[in-house]
Amino acid sequence: MNVRQLRRICAAKVEALELPSPFDVHEFCQSVERGRGRAIQLLPRALPVGSPSGLCVSTNARDYIFYESRTSALHQEHIILHEVAHLLCEHRTTSVSREEISGLLLPNLDPGMVQRVLGRTCHPVWAEQEAEIIASLILAKVERQRRETVWAASSNVAPVVARVERSLRGSPRRPST
Repeated sequence: MNVRQLRRICAAKVEALELPSPFDVHEFCQSVERGRGRAIQLLPRALPVGSPSGLCVSTNARDYIFYESRTSALHQEHIILHEVAHLLCEHRTTSVSREEISGLLLPNLDPGMVQRVLGRTCHPVWAEQEAEIIASLILAKVERQRRETVWAASSNVAPVVARVERSLRGSPRRPST
């Protein structure tokens, strides 16, 4: 499959998603939870340098999404959406070492037990591309929605809102009469 085909498939998946408006990644995850019938727990972590910025761990009971806590809100949103995309696409993965798992996320648990529970953490290249495209397309769609949002203002503040909007857009001022 080439990139153009993959992008088309991903775009169809994104179009089928119901995104909350205004968009909130936590609300979106709750919607995905309901659709899949599985709980998703979002866990911000200060991840070690050189480690992935996000990781999805599935157990029999729920899905855990670990994401870098020391980055911008937009980057965190992208990381979460990337990991949710792996869930939506039902990607299967290979496993990482016991040391990586124990040191990275769950240092207080027995590495052997963690390895058995996780059973997966690394995705093949095509799955990473798919998850990345889906996350990027969701954010692009959200950005379009945010730009198209129409704000309603009561009549007593409408002139002030109009002036602020013009100044932000760089529109010329109306001549005084």
